[in-house]
Amino acid sequence: MGVFKTYDIRGIYGEGINKELAYKVGRAFAQFLGKESYLVGHDARLFSRELYEAAIGGLLAEGKKVTGLGLVSTPYLHYSQIMKGFDGALMVTASHNPPPYHGFKLYDPSGGSVSYARGLDKIEAMVMAMEEPPPKGIETVIEQDWLEEYLDFIAALAPGLDSKLKVVVDPANGSSGRIFRKLLERLNVEGVVINEEADGNFPNHDPNPLKLESRVQLSEKVLEFGADLGIVLDGDGDRIICVDEKGRAIENYFLSCLIAEELLGNAPGSAIVYDLISSRVLPERITELKGEALLSKVGYTYLYDKMVESGALFGTETSGHVYFKVSDTYYTESAAYALVVLLKLLDRRNKKLSELVKPLAERYFQSGEINIEIEDKEGAMQRIEENFAGGRISRLDGVSVEYDDFWFNIRPSNTEPLLRLRLEARSKEVREQRTEEVLALVNQ
Repeated sequence: MGVFKTYDIRGIYGEGINKELAYKVGRAFAQFLGKESYLVGHDARLFSRELYEAAIGGLLAEGKKVTGLGLVSTPYLHYSQIMKGFDGALMVTASHNPPPYHGFKLYDPSGGSVSYARGLDKIEAMVMAMEEPPPKGIETVIEQDWLEEYLDFIAALAPGLDSKLKVVVDPANGSSGRIFRKLLERLNVEGVVINEEADGNFPNHDPNPLKLESRVQLSEKVLEFGADLGIVLDGDGDRIICVDEKGRAIENYFLSCLIAEELLGNAPGSAIVYDLISSRVLPERITELKGEALLSKVGYTYLYDKMVESGALFGTETSGHVYFKVSDTYYTESAAYALVVLLKLLDRRNKKLSELVKPLAERYFQSGEINIEIEDKEGAMQRIEENFAGGRISRLDGVSVEYDDFWFNIRPSNTEPLLRLRLEARSKEVREQRTEEVLALVNQ
């Protein structure tokens, strides 16, 4: 697959990702969709602007109508595509990857991601068969700024918000700093934005919010400001990780329990989709709140499609991605939307965030994600399946095993010689014992 991955196109600039590829991707995307109007945006990475211009050149070469947004977050581009009725959208981004990485996300007329299983393989084949593009100058289009409309949409979620809440937002020097600064100005909260300036060097910390180093500044600022919560985003502003008023990071499945509480209060009986590496706390809490918990494979495309298929109200991934149903035809991935929902909950409940999370975090004991380097991934999973044959086994995504006092999932990385293990148990002792047992089997 090379730089063509399961969900998008991504790699190191100069090692497969360059202007020539961007031009070809633009052309192939237009040929694949066969539609007329396209929206294009880019993140803050060092070479994203030139890749953006080259991709636009490819779309124009196919005779398509192209509108640019310039530097934007992925959720803002996705919102604009749907609300303005564009046939397709192309975002130049490498999301949460380190600075040398660049790439592209493609969206079809429904706003769904063009993954490898849904056409990206065909686009790759078109690109590989395409002749080298002729030398071209910079391609430009008229750029639109619909940010105020996007902010109207987000801020409308909390028309009655009237509180003294304090919030810290860290856009990680990515493409969403301007968006969140303006959003906080719209909301009736005291807000501080750190690392707001877009800088593709990501000088303050890695753009992956799952890394501990990426949350240190946020935690310090939350304590200094006396904030009620803080959020850190990834490079293109779609993934969210939250810290409480004590500066402690909250696992996304606990955060999603709180979001589910707020959303289901207004729409009881609705479905919520979660990925299979989530804590069991999440589906239990959804059921307690009179919602319907639906299981999904890990990954944007699987979860998004499951939401659309079921008409789900909310979808959430352990990695920090969150998705919301906005209308019968529009589903959005949006960290900004999640922030407003959380603010509404805190305002309504009038409790500290740590107090709301504590009973959720104390139900079970998690191992966290353990990455195991191994070449024979399938052989190791086969050993796991044979050894735990007495449990309830699923092959929906890797191997999932469930017993009464513990359960775990082990699944292969799509891009690396790794297995990823997550285990949860009813006691600390069982967690430690069973984690060691699984690791020993894998490493045989």
